[in-house]
Amino acid sequence: IVGVPRAADGWDLTWLSRQAGYLEGTAFPTLPGNSALTGHVYLADGTPGPFIAIDQLEWGDEVYVVSDEATFVYAVRQVAHVQPDNLNVLRHEEYSWLTLIACEGFDEAREAYVRRVVVRAVLISVEAR
Repeated sequence: IVGVPRAADGWDLTWLSRQAGYLEGTAFPTLPGNSALTGHVYLADGTPGPFIAIDQLEWGDEVYVVSDEATFVYAVRQVAHVQPDNLNVLRHEEYSWLTLIACEGFDEAREAYVRRVVVRAVLISVEAR
């Protein structure tokens, strides 16, 4: 997971490649609030990206964030398809939530993606490593 700085017009993800990116301005992963991670479904060369199977996640599936000290286990609570400008998915949360975001539906005429796949999951356990 690499940091993605926020600019005045949003986050530039063109360089992200094979990494998942933490969106600056959201809660730091594993802390209370809403942490947003984003990644490509497909890379520019057409090969699968780190979020290739994001649309296959369902209620109750587990998502793991692994650090040197612990594994943070999140349970999926929502999968949605939203418009690219829908920032409501980044709203603050009282508990530790993880929001995964990926683009889908590329419109060649506009050279832009028409929607986002959003997976929201809540922290259910922390396992020391």
